Amino acid sequence: MGFWKKKDGADGDSAVITSIFDQEMTLWGNVSFKGKLRLDGRVQGNIRGDYLIVGEKGVVIGDILVNTLLCSGRVKGNVSAKKFQIFTGGVISGKVEATDLVVESGASLSGEIESRSKKLLLTAESSPSKDEGAIQIQAAAPRALAASCQPETAGATSPGSVITPKNNH
Repeated sequence: MGFWKKKDGADGDSAVITSIFDQEMTLWGNVSFKGKLRLDGRVQGNIRGDYLIVGEKGVVIGDILVNTLLCSGRVKGNVSAKKFQIFTGGVISGKVEATDLVVESGASLSGEIESRSKKLLLTAESSPSKDEGAIQIQAAAPRALAASCQPETAGATSPGSVITPKNNH
């Protein structure tokens, strides 16, 4: 089976492809499999299994429920996967539920996206979370308090000046 062994670009794992669905093949009906399936043909029906690779010529019209999905082809239907990566040129139309989702530049994903992940990890390119916003607000609060306070004496304040709240009682 060493002939089917290949290097996956997504995660660098070396794995054996257990089944290949060639681009000349078309199937109407549901597919259930174990192991690793490479799909270069066309399936009109639901797919359920472990590890699915939809090649550039691959087309799925139906729902996909797998542990891992790597997609360079076209899927019209809902996708549920623990790990899902859509490559440049890949097209997904439908609801996507994934724990780990990667969408490359040049890929098309239209539909609802739902993350099953329990924690949000930020990267340098992502937006601040609510907690970071709260920190920014808390950091701004002392400045707002200082702005509402008046110096004891008239005139400009310099760094290190003491500002006390104005008592209106």
